[in-house]
Amino acid sequence: MKTESGSKSFWVDRYAKGETGWDIGSVSAPLKAYIDQITNKELVILVPGAGNAHEAEYLWQSGFKNLVVIDIAEAPLSLFSERVPDFPKQNLICTDFFEHRGKYDLIIEQTFFCAISPNDRIKYAQKCHELLKNKGKLVGLLFDFPLTEAGPPYGGDFNSYKTIFTGYFNFRSFSPCYNSIKPRLGRELFFIFEKKIIHKMSRSVILTNEEITNKIRRIAYQIYETNINEKEIVLAGISDNGFILAKKIKEVLEKVSPIRVLLCDVKINKANVLDTVTTSLKPEEYRDKSLVLVDDVLNSGAALMYAVRHFLDVPLKKFKTAVLVNRNHKKYPVKADFKGISLSTSLQEHITVEFGKSETIAYLD
Repeated sequence: MKTESGSKSFWVDRYAKGETGWDIGSVSAPLKAYIDQITNKELVILVPGAGNAHEAEYLWQSGFKNLVVIDIAEAPLSLFSERVPDFPKQNLICTDFFEHRGKYDLIIEQTFFCAISPNDRIKYAQKCHELLKNKGKLVGLLFDFPLTEAGPPYGGDFNSYKTIFTGYFNFRSFSPCYNSIKPRLGRELFFIFEKKIIHKMSRSVILTNEEITNKIRRIAYQIYETNINEKEIVLAGISDNGFILAKKIKEVLEKVSPIRVLLCDVKINKANVLDTVTTSLKPEEYRDKSLVLVDDVLNSGAALMYAVRHFLDVPLKKFKTAVLVNRNHKKYPVKADFKGISLSTSLQEHITVEFGKSETIAYLD
């Protein structure tokens, strides 16, 4: 269950009342100094829990165009859009950070970590690790004062932060700020954390290559049994892993059945599921056919739900869904008709399916 400070209504209310005491009204000096020394303007950057997003505004004005800004409340994003009218609207995302999907070179932290419940801090470290590319960096500021229940903001200290992040990041810099604004002088820590490569042996294997092969075969047979009277079906896989899985199911179906299988590559922005869904097949190519929508892992259900909505715009004879791993904590009311395995997992845990050249393995992090 989310704490009050983790709920959308809490932050919507804070902005409505103008209770934004954490906002200093401009880019913070330590982060400005860090941004000024970055020479690669092609970095893909995320600013989560951005609030009024002064750091994002400075990044944009400094020529960084691969920039995504997230906040759980709409109000600060709207204000940012008014201040920076040429910023792409699709890169302003009103969502829960922990539901976000994407891959980034750099994540900028400024007063977001201190605003979430201390109970969610390890989950935050895990999520940042997940969102960063290899060698990606998490950079920002952390408050340095005793932990309190009277937040947000909540406090913390060097040792507690070290405990939280050390399993996921290598510390490139972590020290008191020398250039904080006067009200925060002596109360801020500046850090540069680099994503740590976690050896696969430290991850829990939930499905081996042999098990995945068997489950794909079982899913293929289930699809055949459901479509035994069909001459042709469409397997629509959500890029990238869902489409790879669809191809593997197709290989089995073509061996065990006379059904002609059409593959459809479904492009959906998992970082912003409200973006337009596109397909490699034209609507008339799957109209009035039996279609199975395929993805590797059913997480929150958001991507699958919006993909389902796309296909409902065209009349279909049958419509089913298939996933290799079904997670039971879905946020959206969407289900998998065919599934390899169902797991009861927490939101803090992450499932990765790695399709290699010689083997496929599913991990629980």
